[in-house]
Amino acid sequence: MAARPRFASTAQAMRAASSVRRALAAAGGAPRLGHSLGMHAVSVAQWTFCPTQHVEAVEAASGVSRHDLRPDLYPRVGKARDLSPEQAVAAHLAAGDHFARTGRCLSSESR
Repeated sequence: MAARPRFASTAQAMRAASSVRRALAAAGGAPRLGHSLGMHAVSVAQWTFCPTQHVEAVEAASGVSRHDLRPDLYPRVGKARDLSPEQAVAAHLAAGDHFARTGRCLSSESR
């Protein structure tokens, strides 16, 4: 059995799981993606996270970036923002204000 991924945060794990679902949809469903990988559709449909050995093939078949599929293995270079404490507080308050007005998290909205 493969080792479980080690994500930096729960949010990162949730984004990775969401990316697997997007990849399945973009590839035409589990049967098509499984066929392109030489696997059974049932095995592919049970994935919560993309297995390490299939990341590149899933990226090629679906167009979903490897950085989205497995951010623990393929972090984005130059993407990290270093916020000052004041900026971090302001971003947190803005997110709370957004949730109070809409009842939705910022992370649940499409980009």
